[in-house]
Amino acid sequence: MKIKNNMIMKYLRIFHIITAAIWLGGVVCLSGLAWLCFFHLDERAFLTVAPLIPELYLKVIMPASLLTIVQGLVYGIFTNWGFFKHKWVALKWIAVPLLVACTGIGSIGQIFLTLQKVKSDGFTGGFTDGSMVLLFMAAQVLIMIFMISISVLKPFKKKSAVASS
Repeated sequence: MKIKNNMIMKYLRIFHIITAAIWLGGVVCLSGLAWLCFFHLDERAFLTVAPLIPELYLKVIMPASLLTIVQGLVYGIFTNWGFFKHKWVALKWIAVPLLVACTGIGSIGQIFLTLQKVKSDGFTGGFTDGSMVLLFMAAQVLIMIFMISISVLKPFKKKSAVASS
């Protein structure tokens, strides 16, 4: 059953934009918080603030990201967009596992490893302690900006389809 109602499609699009904005904005804000943790805090403050990063990922970014992905599934299954009908949509689906890896294995995994290292060996700060966390957070932001750019620019779109939209 395909969604044909234009009003439903408009609300789906609005909700998709809002959840994607929360996802990107949350990652940018947590990247800023991580930067502050590694470059402007002492060890005691770091051990107080840094554990909040995975907690905020879980409470804010995870729900927004899951809703955004579910909406992408709804677009793929219940609309004429499909998953592979348009190359730019397929490109976005290829980027999703990269984001998941950057988040789980990268940012969150690395922050836990860094917390353990700081508790056992002390806090050096800067890129010595934070390079991997900041690298994966930057990768997340760049991948998400790429995905949003693809959504707006719709590369690989046929010329006749561009003229009608």
